[in-house]
Amino acid sequence: MQIDLTMNDGLLLFEFTLDENEPDERKSEMISTSFYVQGPHDWSLDEIHPDHLALSSLLVARPWFNKTLSFSFPVSHRFSEACKAMNIIVQPVDNNIEPYDTMQGNYIALAYSGGADSTAALSVLPPSTIPVFLDRPITQGSLYSKEAALSSCNKLIQLGYNCQIIPCDLETMRKPIGFPTDLANGVPAILLANRLSIFGIAYGTVLESLYGLGRLMFKDYVTTNHYANWWDVFVSAGLPLSFPTGGISEVGTELICSKSGIGKLAQSCIRGGPKKPCNFCWKCYRKQTLRAAIKTEELNISKTLELLKSNEVCKKLEQLPISHENVLIYAFSKLDLDDYPEGFIQRFNHSEDLSYLEHWYAPSLDLIDDRIKEETEKRIISLIGKNDLNDEKDLESWDNTSRISRIEPLVLN
Repeated sequence: MQIDLTMNDGLLLFEFTLDENEPDERKSEMISTSFYVQGPHDWSLDEIHPDHLALSSLLVARPWFNKTLSFSFPVSHRFSEACKAMNIIVQPVDNNIEPYDTMQGNYIALAYSGGADSTAALSVLPPSTIPVFLDRPITQGSLYSKEAALSSCNKLIQLGYNCQIIPCDLETMRKPIGFPTDLANGVPAILLANRLSIFGIAYGTVLESLYGLGRLMFKDYVTTNHYANWWDVFVSAGLPLSFPTGGISEVGTELICSKSGIGKLAQSCIRGGPKKPCNFCWKCYRKQTLRAAIKTEELNISKTLELLKSNEVCKKLEQLPISHENVLIYAFSKLDLDDYPEGFIQRFNHSEDLSYLEHWYAPSLDLIDDRIKEETEKRIISLIGKNDLNDEKDLESWDNTSRISRIEPLVLN
């Protein structure tokens, strides 16, 4: 795959020319061969490090190219070597290009979405953190609304954060619409790294996603393909990854938002307006159920039952396992299952104590950049505390496989 770049008045355009047998569409359909990022009007290609251009291209094109990314500019030897570990060739390479020096950066950037997990991440990171919001255009017929996220961004700016709102349409390259890779929402922050003096990229990824607790079994993140594929590539680009909420469950991020000074800005629903979630999507159902369980929101059983009429919610609940199933099991352990439709007791009854989801899994500290590690750790502990060794062992022994094999799917329609 060939990548060509042009910039005009701060609008950076990535254009992809496909090689033979591309795109590979086993995972998702590629419906566009270009995307843009609108930066400041005085932005120039010369101020973006070539490795950051290449990393951004890789994050977007990864599902669809075969093995080689060819650019109209050279990358550093260090970056090309890191890509080889992913069995990827990036070219051309210029041994004279100095890699981006992370030690010259002053701030960490957060790929910010406006949701609870992202806001919890911002709450535990240093106040100098730069939130960068990828401002996706609204496409015809889409249910997506960005008004709540934009409202949160503007309020962060009023509070003194150097929050960046960067228009970018990379999600429209994919069908169904969305990020081509899970780290692609960091592309605007990566491209602005040199301009904003950024030394690393943080994400609001939670424990369920990083360690597999929302799936069938716990899996140490550093043993996963995700770590093997991306960790060293980001390091080689001079922008090490940080997962400040990587050891915090979705239960913990909700607790953080209930205690944090900026927590009230969070809204995970991306269909409703500011402070007006749609009350019909899966995120609304999951978040409302959890908040009722931890008593940060009063349970409205009539609204909950109304949500169960949504086809989207029903389809999610009928899965085995359900996305972030441990969070729902925890929530229902604190709610009266007799209030719910027949089948909920059999599906969600669970005898084990999941209170460890309320606190921080401290081994994840290794996934936070050394320059912000101490301050982030203090902030996390002050808000939700940390698990003891017994709780850590219980967390690491999470195995939903046998339980799933014994129960019947929940049928709601």
